[in-house]
Amino acid sequence: MTSMNQAKTTTPKQVAPDLPADLDAGLRRLKLATVRRSAPEVLLTATIQRWAPEQVLRTPIEAEVAARDASNTAHRLKAAGFPVAKTLESFDVAASSIPQATFDYLSRLEWVRAQANLAIIGPVVIAGLSAR
Repeated sequence: MTSMNQAKTTTPKQVAPDLPADLDAGLRRLKLATVRRSAPEVLLTATIQRWAPEQVLRTPIEAEVAARDASNTAHRLKAAGFPVAKTLESFDVAASSIPQATFDYLSRLEWVRAQANLAIIGPVVIAGLSAR
């Protein structure tokens, strides 16, 4: 007689073990917060997928660099005190006094492809009224 309530067999999800205390302390001391957070999962994935040693290093380092770049950008924008950060794509040419031809010329320059900055400064416009 077989039971109607047979237990389902499922593959248990592997949980990444915590880092050893000395590694955690070293990463904390070096201020590698993103590496410290991602290391257990990276090590588990590397073991399961048999990553090459350089890939084990590359993955958390790339994550740390990306996190620091994002943090630095956010701090610089905040320090600059811009009222609103905008991209070139979000700039409304029709709402500005810049001729379309000038804008098109500026948007084709090499500094755009290099992702350099452009500051367009002019009178403040509030609800369609110019504050000149």
